[in-house]
Amino acid sequence: MRSRRVKWAAVLAAAMLLGVASAAMAQSSYTGTYRGTFIGDDYGWFVVEVEPGGTISGTVHSNVALMDLEVQGRWELDGDCEFMTVGGEGASIYFLGRIDFMNRFLGKWSFDDHSGRGSFYGILQKD
Repeated sequence: MRSRRVKWAAVLAAAMLLGVASAAMAQSSYTGTYRGTFIGDDYGWFVVEVEPGGTISGTVHSNVALMDLEVQGRWELDGDCEFMTVGGEGASIYFLGRIDFMNRFLGKWSFDDHSGRGSFYGILQKD
């Protein structure tokens, strides 16, 4: 009976370690600097840093407003992400999407007042 408990404890510990290792791999595989563009009712480019721990920060440039805007947001271990402009004039731009297994960063964007929308696409920048 005792050896059976020890085996189950070993299996459980291995499963937990595998889960932690998988989470760490997912975190490191998504992190880095992403560059991309967005198109639609507004258009421009973005550079964002996807950081360990789930934060996103960076800059979006609007070719319509002719200005750079700071963005902040978050991402999940499954690749889902969201970020938005902060502190700018006018309507904020809200980005909702995901990072896939090939480090493509894609999704939809909209103004927070729903006056415009479009899509975005980016990719992990390799040094």
